[in-house]
Amino acid sequence: MKPLPLIISLLVCAACADIPELEGSEGPELRKTSYPRLIPISESLGPPADPVSEAEEVEEELTERSEALAAKAKALQEANTD
Repeated sequence: MKPLPLIISLLVCAACADIPELEGSEGPELRKTSYPRLIPISESLGPPADPVSEAEEVEEELTERSEALAAKAKALQEANTD
């Protein structure tokens, strides 16, 4: 089946759709409200992070985890099984 008749029928169906207009859809109380106060993004995000200190913290944490896992693996390998 050729796609042209399918595309034409879809366009005809889309043209028949009743899409409501957006103009005037908001109520009077919504029209009277003021916009929210805008603040700079730097105020909302807080101080910038120091990538060097963060990398050091992550490296320390990973080293500790690695050592703990190595100790656990050694204990499991040396364990006596009956």
